[in-house]
Amino acid sequence: MNALVLGFGAFGAVVDNPSSRLAGQLSDRVVGRGGHRLVGGEMPVVYSAVPSFSMEVIARVQPVFTLGIGVAMGRPAPLVERIGRNHANPDVEDNAGLGLADFGTGPTERRSTEADALAEALGVGVSDDAGSYVCNAWLYRMLGTGQRVAFLHVPGEGMPADALAEGLGRYLDGLSARLG
Repeated sequence: MNALVLGFGAFGAVVDNPSSRLAGQLSDRVVGRGGHRLVGGEMPVVYSAVPSFSMEVIARVQPVFTLGIGVAMGRPAPLVERIGRNHANPDVEDNAGLGLADFGTGPTERRSTEADALAEALGVGVSDDAGSYVCNAWLYRMLGTGQRVAFLHVPGEGMPADALAEGLGRYLDGLSARLG
């Protein structure tokens, strides 16, 4: 069973994004008792490009689960995001120099069905506020695709790749058991 781990590249003052580093460190690892293969990649920090980029990688990899990772400067610990909201801060530009107020038609928010199970497997908390930047946009849009996805925000210093790999192994073993 493949799982996809996508982190964001550099943006603004974040020149070395720990989410991209983590995705790279996890790529090609085999985790869990079920021997699940992780595939890592880096997403563009661009509102308009991130959904199509992600769906192209998903089509190629065919993962049973996709984890998006982003950095939340100022947060003291990693948190799994439970809700993606149909809003953005139009005053904060992405790497293409564009701000965005919302993502078009759709519900006000979408909930991840995997957030609580992932948080438990990782031993981290959950958050109901994915922010108002490209991380939230990714989560909101990906939750509307029917794919099994979740989003993890890490603090500026990131988190240990081995701990994330072990937690993903536990989560994927549990997912495998649920799927039969």
